[in-house]
Amino acid sequence: MNETRPGPGGSIELITDFSLQSYVVIGRLYRLTLESLGLEVNERPLTNESNLNNLKNKWALSNTIGPRFTPVPGAFNIALPHHEWSRYPEEWVKRLNGFDEVWTTTDHVKTLLEASGVKVPIFKAPPALDIDDAHQKSDWKPNGPFRFFSCGEAHFRKGFHLLMAGFMRAFPDTGEAALTIKTSPDCDWISPREDIKIEVTEMDRDDLLNAYSTYDAYISASLGEGLGLPVAEAILAMTPVTANFWGGHASMLTEGGYWRIEHEEAPQLFCSNPGYYAQGQKCAYSSSDRISAALRDVYE
Repeated sequence: MNETRPGPGGSIELITDFSLQSYVVIGRLYRLTLESLGLEVNERPLTNESNLNNLKNKWALSNTIGPRFTPVPGAFNIALPHHEWSRYPEEWVKRLNGFDEVWTTTDHVKTLLEASGVKVPIFKAPPALDIDDAHQKSDWKPNGPFRFFSCGEAHFRKGFHLLMAGFMRAFPDTGEAALTIKTSPDCDWISPREDIKIEVTEMDRDDLLNAYSTYDAYISASLGEGLGLPVAEAILAMTPVTANFWGGHASMLTEGGYWRIEHEEAPQLFCSNPGYYAQGQKCAYSSSDRISAALRDVYE
């Protein structure tokens, strides 16, 4: 506990970046978690005007990405960063060091921030992940071809290209298994084979949470996760999980409780924006052969 942290004066101001869907979900979970503790929470969108309000002595929780972190004058500022790779960009570190505290959802994020030079107090303080009900699986016997499920944004970090290659190596002939990838509605990928489905239908959160249990196993081939919410959701749905042991979702995995995809820690040389790059950053790379081996282990 931070002995210098004041009690919140009135409501807690949760400033969420509503332009990023995953941050919307996490913001909602934080709000509901804090409210369940008897705290009053006012969630507002991140805008250029967010800093102009008089929030003296209030807690201001900033839920956004690195280049947009800006402390609110007069408030007790708490940053809620999420990051996937092993290092945080230098300019973002400077921004976080202007806050009073940092709360992280996982050990992975806490460790990488400390290694990157964040000096303010960092606490692992995740929101409750079981606030929303997920339909739980009760029958684990496959009915027809073994059905794998994966979901996430249509981004190279999610490793869907490696997953599809690994699936086709594991099951060279159609009919044994099927893979469904739930991704962004604007994704225009073409499936390489009929037993790989690219699902782009818009789904609300309830529909997504209820989808996990309809599959035989969930698989993540991601190169890096700050939290790994789909893995948490699959666990809540009691759907068997296949993943590597690196990144945010490692905080939720236990020995013998999942099928492990072997990986190597490799340099992460790519980024969508030069400002998002951190020298020396690494990711968890699982080759298509390793993914294939894990898929066969689950299937058999």
